[in-house]
Amino acid sequence: MKTILCYGDSNTYGLKSDLLTRYKREERWTGILQKLLGTEYYVIEEGLGGRTTVWDDPIEEYKNGKKYLLPCLDSHKPLDLVVIMLGTNDLKSRFSVTPFDISASMDNLVKTILKSDSGIDFESPKVLLVTPVPIHSVANRELDQMLPDMENRSEMLAEYYQGVAEKYQVDYINPGKQIEVNDTDGIHYTLKGHQQMAQILEEAIRKILI
Repeated sequence: MKTILCYGDSNTYGLKSDLLTRYKREERWTGILQKLLGTEYYVIEEGLGGRTTVWDDPIEEYKNGKKYLLPCLDSHKPLDLVVIMLGTNDLKSRFSVTPFDISASMDNLVKTILKSDSGIDFESPKVLLVTPVPIHSVANRELDQMLPDMENRSEMLAEYYQGVAEKYQVDYINPGKQIEVNDTDGIHYTLKGHQQMAQILEEAIRKILI
């Protein structure tokens, strides 16, 4: 059996557009991915709303993705593959970081995974780096203040993330605008979006874990 850890934020958690409730396991992309891959794979869902790459959130606590990464890898090892998709929350104005800074933070996380012994036979696991789906403004004053220039800045992540993947020679995909997000907040996936993400990742994972 191949073990896959999916390390992400609220879209991996399956948060709905009301920002309160969660899609059912079988509706979330991780659950759909499990069904598509079948019993020869074990998909571990590690999604946390508000999770950043390496930043401590001054408002919401325990959101730093770097601090939990190694304990998470250790608790689930041996792992064949780590799918990591973070960066959207880093765009919040409270962190005052650029898309380049966010990619440097992701570089830190990828390096951490590759230096770990959480893979098979105490080697490092394979890594699939996924650029977060671009977000868009829905003319919500509070969201626009929290995530300034969200469209341009989120779209800029792809180029930098691809560079990180090339640097470490890990697998990479950029779902781009293939994933449907809701029109309520412009951030979280619709049910269709979860299905689309699962299908894209299934295809990528089957090529990686031959």
